[in-house]
Amino acid sequence: MKNKGLLIILFFSILLLCSLLYINYFNNRIYFKNINSYDKVEVFNDYKENDNAKACYGNRLKCVNVSYKVQGTINTKKTGVYTLTYKAKKGSYEATLKKKVEVVDTTAPKLNISGAFDNVCPNGKTNGVTYEAIDNYDGNITDKIKYKVKDNKIIYKVTDSSGNSIKKEFDAIINDNEKPTLILNEESTIYIAVGSKYIEPGYVAIDNCDGNITELVKVTGQVDTSKKGSYEITYSVKDEFGNEAIAKRIVKVFPKNNYKPGSVSAKTIYLTFDDGPGAHTARLLDILKKYDVKATFFVTGYDNRYNELLSREHAEGHTVGLHSYTHNYGLIYSSIDAYMEDLLKIQKKVMEYTGEESKIIRFPGGSSNTISRRYRMGIMGDLAKKTEEIGFRYFDWTIASGDAGNTKDSNRIVQNVISGIKEDGANVVLMHDIKSYTVDSVERIIEYGLANGYTFAPITMDSPVVHQHVNN
Repeated sequence: MKNKGLLIILFFSILLLCSLLYINYFNNRIYFKNINSYDKVEVFNDYKENDNAKACYGNRLKCVNVSYKVQGTINTKKTGVYTLTYKAKKGSYEATLKKKVEVVDTTAPKLNISGAFDNVCPNGKTNGVTYEAIDNYDGNITDKIKYKVKDNKIIYKVTDSSGNSIKKEFDAIINDNEKPTLILNEESTIYIAVGSKYIEPGYVAIDNCDGNITELVKVTGQVDTSKKGSYEITYSVKDEFGNEAIAKRIVKVFPKNNYKPGSVSAKTIYLTFDDGPGAHTARLLDILKKYDVKATFFVTGYDNRYNELLSREHAEGHTVGLHSYTHNYGLIYSSIDAYMEDLLKIQKKVMEYTGEESKIIRFPGGSSNTISRRYRMGIMGDLAKKTEEIGFRYFDWTIASGDAGNTKDSNRIVQNVISGIKEDGANVVLMHDIKSYTVDSVERIIEYGLANGYTFAPITMDSPVVHQHVNN
């Protein structure tokens, strides 16, 4: 009985299978032929359907072609998986097939490298070697190139976004005998006043192999700002191969300006400024105030926009001397009367804004000028005598900064002044506060003077007279 039951089950199973086979092969329906459910195409190539693809009506033994539609698009310029939907219909019969089409990139990039590998850093950095990677899909991927050094070879590799790679290797001489470049911020000599706080200006260290190694810089040396002196700070840095770079900075701590009214030391510098006040005078006054340095301003009167600076100059302890109201050579040097009228006019204006009658003067062009010959021969000799007879005192200069001529470089102005300073003489410096590059130079001149023991003082009626030779 048991075997009989198994035979019955087997019989019906075969009957069911045959029914399915009949339905599949012999029953009429819509189906697709020669169309895969998955396909792929190389990027940038045209996608083409199988020439034998068709939709059929009938059974597996008989195919009557039926038109079909395809929904969906494939962008062969962009990798990825796209879906196409095939639909066919005949009467009440219909069929649908979904097909995946993958756009792929299987082409490796091109890696171009040129140059000599006779001095390759241990980390693979080279000098004079150029490389470029171009991919058919990603374009320029030079920034994706990776390199490493192994067994006296340098190996370059680049991989595109699709995972395609190319590798090239070259025999190389691994070496690093170049010391880092160590650069100090600001100047290698710095001047600061006693009692000030020293703030390290900083530094940068760059190595040919290791790149930026600023964090490895070691700084030794101390600056004692409580007392005058010259202090040395040493900066050193080593790269991975032991190459060392050293730089030094000198910090000169100078005493504050020790000028006291009524007393003049042997080493004195008189900073004098002509032709102002002007657009840069306020900034100059800020600098002088910072160092407690007093100066002398030989002023003019034709520009009323800066009249209030005359008051500030006087209030902050500077000498306000007289230069010229008009600064018009043709007018003031045409006669003694014309000069005196101009002089008294600027004296009156200074009195108005300072409350003091100034009698310290500087002739436009100095007492040695020859341009006055164009307007009246011998006038400078006459004016020098006349002004002193009526109580004025005129001052020329011993050091020309050069800013009255073609010098517009503040560094050059600093050098002109410093090179002209003498320890055993009255150092009267000619400058012009109406010029920005002149004002730019003043702070460094002051720092140099204080660091080297000089006192800065304003010209007074008791100051040593500085006269040049009268040439007219």
